[in-house]
Amino acid sequence: MNTALILAGGFGSRMGQDIPKQFIHVNNKPIIIYTLKKFQQHRDIDNICIVCVDGWQAILQGYALQFGISKLTGIICGGTTRFESTYNGMMSLKNMSDEDVIIVHDAVRPMVTEQSISETICVCRRFGNSMSVLDCADTMYMRSDHEGTSSNMNRSELVRGQTPEAVCAKRMRVMYAMAKEKNIKIDSISELQVALGMKVYFAQGSEKNIKLTRTEDIELFKALLQTTKDEWLK
Repeated sequence: MNTALILAGGFGSRMGQDIPKQFIHVNNKPIIIYTLKKFQQHRDIDNICIVCVDGWQAILQGYALQFGISKLTGIICGGTTRFESTYNGMMSLKNMSDEDVIIVHDAVRPMVTEQSISETICVCRRFGNSMSVLDCADTMYMRSDHEGTSSNMNRSELVRGQTPEAVCAKRMRVMYAMAKEKNIKIDSISELQVALGMKVYFAQGSEKNIKLTRTEDIELFKALLQTTKDEWLK
């Protein structure tokens, strides 16, 4: 079984709006619905569980009904941190076998591709976990202070992490048991595993899979919705 755990527990203060950014409408549709549609339509996703900002659960349920998100099996109240929200969502998933896969994804990454979801599941089934990543195309520098830098980094040794990321249920249980024992609370499940001394395996991400953080990201999202690939491009 493959379960998508969609994180929509934050408000998004950097967006500077009066409502949580995942509920902002773009072309008469909430951003979170664009994201949910990607998982609803993916043939390998069996269930969808959403961790929702408190007070918006009923609204989210209404949107799910309106837009046909029939794979939705649960809406869970988010925590005060991403770690707590992810943990709450994970703990709500009952009767999972060790091999079942949990795909964690940000509600405000509505351009996630079918290929990225498939790759994340495939790598997780092989190794027990996975994280979508991108190579670094820009020259990378180490910040010396707020004013500048005196050193750069080898970009071939760096990757940029995205969601979706995934763990099998067995790894999830081991991960949180170890985190509790060591009193480690880190937002990303991949970063948490690294902090616990575990290896995290790469799945191919997508440059289109942008995270909507600021208002200019909304404009970029609108533009991406309208683009099509030219036939001559390989």
